[in-house]
Amino acid sequence: MRAAERNIARAYGGRAVLASVMGVAVGALHNMRRGTSYAVAVLLARAGGIPVEQVLSGRPHVAGACALCGRKGGAS
Repeated sequence: MRAAERNIARAYGGRAVLASVMGVAVGALHNMRRGTSYAVAVLLARAGGIPVEQVLSGRPHVAGACALCGRKGGAS
């Protein structure tokens, strides 16, 4: 979950911006090392536009792939 947080924060331009998008304090993101709640995982998934299962499993998101099925490319 920390890796997902780092990658999503990098996409937003920093932890402070990500925290404001998620609606939590920056300290909540810094305290992820001690453990966090499912609610923070849901907010992180929403901010990143990925399924919460992907945040919890630690699988990386492939650019250009469908967040639900993982298929790359356009419709055929």
